[in-house]
Amino acid sequence: MRSHRTFTFPITLVAVILFATVLTVQAQVPGEVANLGFTDVNNLVWDADPASDDYNVYRGRISDLNGGRPPACHGNEIGSANFGTPAVPPSGEAWAYLVTGESDTAGEGPSGSPTLGGCDAVVENHLLNRIGFGWNEYVRDRVAVLGLQGFVDEQLDPASIDESDNTLLTSALSPIEPPDNLSELQGISLVNAVYSRHQLERAATLFWLNHFNNDYSKLRPIFNVYADGARRNLETVTLLYQEMEEFRNFAFNGSFRDILEASALSPPMIVYLDTHLSKAGKPNENYAREVLELHTQGVNGGYTHHEIDQLARIFTGWSVCKHHRTQVTVPNGVCAPRSSLDTPDEWVGEWVRHFTLANHDCEEKVLFQGTAYEAVIPDTCDYTDPLNPVPTIAGMNDVYLALDALADHPSTATFISTKLLQRFVTETPTQAMVDAVVAEWNNTGNPAGRGDLREVLRAVLNLAEARDPDFIAGKVKDPFEHVASAFRATRGKTNGYSTVRNYLVRMQHLYHQNPVPTGWPEMGGDWLDTNNLLERQNFALDMTSRTGSTFGTDLITLLTDNGVSTAQGNADGIVDFFADALYGGALTPVERQRAIDYLNTDDNGVVSNYTNARIRETVGFMMGFAQYTEQ
Repeated sequence: MRSHRTFTFPITLVAVILFATVLTVQAQVPGEVANLGFTDVNNLVWDADPASDDYNVYRGRISDLNGGRPPACHGNEIGSANFGTPAVPPSGEAWAYLVTGESDTAGEGPSGSPTLGGCDAVVENHLLNRIGFGWNEYVRDRVAVLGLQGFVDEQLDPASIDESDNTLLTSALSPIEPPDNLSELQGISLVNAVYSRHQLERAATLFWLNHFNNDYSKLRPIFNVYADGARRNLETVTLLYQEMEEFRNFAFNGSFRDILEASALSPPMIVYLDTHLSKAGKPNENYAREVLELHTQGVNGGYTHHEIDQLARIFTGWSVCKHHRTQVTVPNGVCAPRSSLDTPDEWVGEWVRHFTLANHDCEEKVLFQGTAYEAVIPDTCDYTDPLNPVPTIAGMNDVYLALDALADHPSTATFISTKLLQRFVTETPTQAMVDAVVAEWNNTGNPAGRGDLREVLRAVLNLAEARDPDFIAGKVKDPFEHVASAFRATRGKTNGYSTVRNYLVRMQHLYHQNPVPTGWPEMGGDWLDTNNLLERQNFALDMTSRTGSTFGTDLITLLTDNGVSTAQGNADGIVDFFADALYGGALTPVERQRAIDYLNTDDNGVVSNYTNARIRETVGFMMGFAQYTEQ
């Protein structure tokens, strides 16, 4: 039985308050929430329940109730018997509310819970999809031990997470790391996303990899000096892999200034945006334009074409060559003669960034001229070091001074903070959210100083909005996130590239293979079209139908290991398990019943005993619900 009360306010807000009536109450379980109502249009209140440690608030539209969609989680773990909920429903609509008490030891009280998992489960599922690639048994158990905040804190300290006994990860990585070719390079990211316990570290690495986008096809031609195609592939992916590893390190052990330099002077970026073609008298503006627009300040950051011109001159003289192994860290070291690179007695060394003084514009440059952030890069044409008559150091320093100026400019803090919020919290962050993250960016007391990337990310994830139920489903999984989360939730098996790479090709989402400097889009709408959604569904049905070691799932063992019988008559239990694994339980009763009916019938819709194959197909079918594309 449910009872309701209706309140009408001058601003035409109509709220229908729903709460559950107790049928059977155990002493330790919270009782019915009583006297639910509004004190004003912004404040929902109820009588405190002594058995409740906190409360959950659910809200939905009356029109959705009529369509079989119950209220969704709206306020999670509310510590007092009131909740601010100022949102006004659409004109002609009404809100339906349900409030439940929750005990830390006994769980949620009498609720007729609108979702199988309740508020805690859907919020947990939401956060796991944002800070990583979704649910698996390891994170389920780890959150149970640490709590959700404790789990986030641990993820922010990846060095503390032990992978030594993670045989799934090591066995999948060992054949492909370090990579020999592009497929293996791309496979490393997917294997880590699926199997690694360092979920946030992997998500952050891919964020920076996409932010400083690069393209394999642009880099590979510089290795045409080698006759062997496999050698050209190896040299190309080695540089891209090294760049990715630098991003992974600085994401938690450095500042934005550190990671900016790692990108700006990485051999892949020097080639990708044509810095290697930029010489005194003929500067190339490609990198100068993109480092301002895409990597630091953003298109509205306040720079002008003057900054593009000055930066193009600053970066003249930088290229890529192979240094002898004794001079790998010396930017102006001796380059191997090209004639020696493809011979039996090949020069022993590494391909690295290289600075040629003769190609550098040594005259004065000025960034942000006439502003409070003006940075003068001094003339070095007549510079001599008393200890070294060759004026190479000053010319190289031009780049470092420019990167200092870019990293220190306030537009950079705002732009990068906004992008992090868009990736991990919401596509439309408020100014207050941006300001809170920028404040942490400017905290010079952090271990890495201003722009400490770990602490900035911590500030993003500690915002209330990061786990606000109203932000659930506010973002769309990109194809990579979609397939990674599918493998994780089903004990999926992948080597990172067999079969799955073909799906990612068709979904148009492969890291290291995007020719557009903007990188892959973060806005969910850019990923949603008929073809992309069809490929996602085809992938799910294909993956769940297979049991192979390089592409498939272990669904049946997953169920039995978790105490879920696959014998006849347990369709509800099977569907409920995967509703939790895939959605945190956030399926509507209608969707849940559709999955149960699908499992209990054959392809002609006739009631039939299910087989293991039908269980697999049902899980693939469940991944076709709209919510599975959402975070």
